[in-house]
Amino acid sequence: NSTLFFNDDISTDIIKNKKIGIIGYGNQGRAQALNLKDSGFDVKIGIRDNSKTIQNIIDDRISYDSIENVVKSSDIISILIPDNKAPQLFSSKINPNLNKKSTILFSHGYNIHYKLINYPKWVDVIMVAPSGGGAMLRNEYKNNYGIPALIAVEQNYTGCGLDIAKAYSKAIGSARVCCFLSTFKEETE
Repeated sequence: NSTLFFNDDISTDIIKNKKIGIIGYGNQGRAQALNLKDSGFDVKIGIRDNSKTIQNIIDDRISYDSIENVVKSSDIISILIPDNKAPQLFSSKINPNLNKKSTILFSHGYNIHYKLINYPKWVDVIMVAPSGGGAMLRNEYKNNYGIPALIAVEQNYTGCGLDIAKAYSKAIGSARVCCFLSTFKEETE
């Protein structure tokens, strides 16, 4: 009974000219950033000054900056840091730097479902949750395949939340298999 989307059903035009900021360069952050870059999108990593992953970002030839600067300059902000670190980081570095009509993207529903992150009314809040780890997401993408993803819209300020989620899921390779329309609650529980 769920709604399914596949590559051929989805246009990425809605995100083609958007700047995508990836916050965090761990397992999911690195895989999603590289897949987006290889799909031709404008990606920048937001990272702490003392992060151990900066050398990986340099080796992968992706640009990076402070979390604050990346949030300020991005249209889509993918928050791909551990759930336990996200609420504090969101309130201190992300929320104060958000632009009106930005899209905040999560790959896990936990912090939104349990209301641990308070976001403004004037942003889209969406989820693209690949059903597997970052290494698998990256490997399948490189093999011209993908892993399925759950997509959801929690707050649709611009009215484009679902189209952005679908386009992002295609850009990281998940729609090559399929994307399932879900909710933050369903993904978390």
